[in-house]
Amino acid sequence: MLTDRLAHAVRLLMGACYLINGTNWFFKIITPYPSMSDFVHYMPPPDIVGALINNGILFHLAKATELVAGIALLSNRFVPLMLVLAMTVTVPVFLVDDFTHPHLRGVLMGSGSLVMNLFLLLAYFSAYRPMFAARAEPHLDPTRAPAPDAGSAAAGLAALARPVTPVLGVIAAALGLCMLAWLLLMVGQFAIDPQPLTAVHALKPR
Repeated sequence: MLTDRLAHAVRLLMGACYLINGTNWFFKIITPYPSMSDFVHYMPPPDIVGALINNGILFHLAKATELVAGIALLSNRFVPLMLVLAMTVTVPVFLVDDFTHPHLRGVLMGSGSLVMNLFLLLAYFSAYRPMFAARAEPHLDPTRAPAPDAGSAAAGLAALARPVTPVLGVIAAALGLCMLAWLLLMVGQFAIDPQPLTAVHALKPR
């Protein structure tokens, strides 16, 4: 089925992109993107990203989430859980990249991440069906029967999503390919000429 093949492809593309982005924070591999090493002697930029970095923990959490999600998606482990976890990073990245000083690379990365994440959530919709139950009971005892399916609510949402999911998958795959190619290009540039963030962005010394 086309949607299944697209889901596997987009899962790998999103996993690779998130792995590269998460790795770069902890180990510098891309010059234009911030890494921990960039702020040993320089202050973070005076913007929302700089505020998150200056907080001391939030940017670490965001990049650790990207790293863990990337590994999980590439290894095909805990995918439905990781897609939900990844949305905590995907949505802020989309808002920052697309609406705060937008440029071609930022819009591609922000929009591409959101489209890939949304498509995969739809592709794995069956894993989320119980979450759409109108009424639910606590269910901690593993000896009890599984929680009931959400029934008509989930079926209605699935019916609405079914015709748009393949189209969204094609768009997600195309954006993912562009994102991964651009990221690999920047990684290659850094490998040839490793430069800190200050080579492309003016930062204040500490």
